[in-house]
Amino acid sequence: MTVGRKVFVLKDESRIDPISKETREVLISIYYPSNPVEHESKYISLFEPNISSAVDMLSSMGVDKDYICNLDTKIHNDESVDITAKNCPIIFIAPAFGVVRDMYSICVEHLVECGFVVITIGATHESIFSIFPDGRFVQQSKEISEIDSLDIHSWKQLLKLRVEDISWVLKNVDKVLDSDQDLRAIVDVNEMGIIGHSLGGAAAYELLKREKRMKASILLDPSFHLMTTNKEEGVSVPLLVARQEKCSFEELENEISPDLLPLLLTGYESLFNSSDLNSPFIKLNGAHHMTFSDIPIHYNEDGIEHKHSTINKYISAFLEEHLKKEENKFHELLKNKINDGIDQVNSKGHVI
Repeated sequence: MTVGRKVFVLKDESRIDPISKETREVLISIYYPSNPVEHESKYISLFEPNISSAVDMLSSMGVDKDYICNLDTKIHNDESVDITAKNCPIIFIAPAFGVVRDMYSICVEHLVECGFVVITIGATHESIFSIFPDGRFVQQSKEISEIDSLDIHSWKQLLKLRVEDISWVLKNVDKVLDSDQDLRAIVDVNEMGIIGHSLGGAAAYELLKREKRMKASILLDPSFHLMTTNKEEGVSVPLLVARQEKCSFEELENEISPDLLPLLLTGYESLFNSSDLNSPFIKLNGAHHMTFSDIPIHYNEDGIEHKHSTINKYISAFLEEHLKKEENKFHELLKNKINDGIDQVNSKGHVI
């Protein structure tokens, strides 16, 4: 299958961007089933119309230029919609801190192949870069790049901005869909879900408390220390929490600062205890925090294809069970979890 991609800029006149001091602008990419095309597409086409600046920046971060420029993708910009697709639920993706919204392409390709339309939501001035359709290249702001890991107040401000951005996208999703009648024809706006990674996971969870249109959510190694959870304002939608391999005190005590670790662990335990009993908490063996994104592909990480394939299988099965009403699809898959390198974990991050 071929995946199409369209980019939109949503201006929120009601908000002033805390960095630029101008109107807040939110970039989104919409991915959808598209008609087959003859030509191949390159991964770096996701950074049009300013590929050179993106490649230069990735190269400065240790990515091999020749390698990244030769990576292929199934995604084609502005391709026509495959109108034989029908009733596609909409999945929103909120990226990790600093990660560009289009750097979840492997997950996106898989979800579109499974019959979903995906909208990834950028974070202008926070992503390492944001590329606007007019060619503007906006780098991560210095003040955001320098936030200390223990400056919880600043992280909460960033989280608040993320939640406002996602809410703004939701408010405007109908307007965006109306701009393309074929796109509008294939989606089911009554079936929506959200995936959030790291800071995006914390933002997705906050959104679920106030946004009743979301019917399923997946949190990929979310920022537990920034999440406020309790039974009273709990989240009632089906929730899947997927974690990296190291997720207990014993596994993390030499990985994370002793000041931050207790905040992460208590945040996780609080989420676990406030969640519905049917909410699965799993971990992917061999995974690290960025495994859930394209970042390991940029560095040609060994074995990443298999890990991506595994986590994508669990992500799509969970969403199919809850948004496409494919009964027990995820729970049947869980029966085979050991073979997939997946473990279920308890409130302490220990394998059950």
